[in-house]
Amino acid sequence: MSAIRRALLLAPFATPALAAEPTLEQVMRDLAGVRERCSRFTEEKVIPELETGQPNEGTLFWQAPDRLEKHTTWPIDELVSVAGGRLTYERRDRGVTREFALNEQPEMQVLVEAIRGTLAGDLAALRRHYEVGFSASPEGWRMVLTPRSLRVLGAVQRIVVTGQRTELRGVDVEGGGGVNRMRIAPAE
Repeated sequence: MSAIRRALLLAPFATPALAAEPTLEQVMRDLAGVRERCSRFTEEKVIPELETGQPNEGTLFWQAPDRLEKHTTWPIDELVSVAGGRLTYERRDRGVTREFALNEQPEMQVLVEAIRGTLAGDLAALRRHYEVGFSASPEGWRMVLTPRSLRVLGAVQRIVVTGQRTELRGVDVEGGGGVNRMRIAPAE
């Protein structure tokens, strides 16, 4: 029997090759290639003592190399924007605007860097602030970020970032006896 005939007879029984699961370095490289995105998010703080958390909704905007905006549109209008090493908080309905250097607030800095470093594909920045654990499957990837700073560990025990290819899907911040869960829709 010729090789061609044998291949044709066996073709119906062939299974497609499984795609290799991505490595942390591949995911970071792919994320670094996305220069701008805007996604919708929902967020909920889950505290064991309370039966339900207060959900928030809004948009998450990223622009390389380091601009990140989290605009909560419901139930309140609130804007947190980061560019370079500065964070600005605005609550227009109350006339509140606050600005500070991230390095003055280490706890806030590591929270910002978890999202910004991931969106930027900046593995070196993540490793400066965290021990980075990574796993992947055909359905997506998962990073577990454990703060290196003991001071920060007092407030944040770990951050779990999940995604699929170049899209972030979730950011769970565990600390202070509760979990803040952010779910992110695909970029628009």
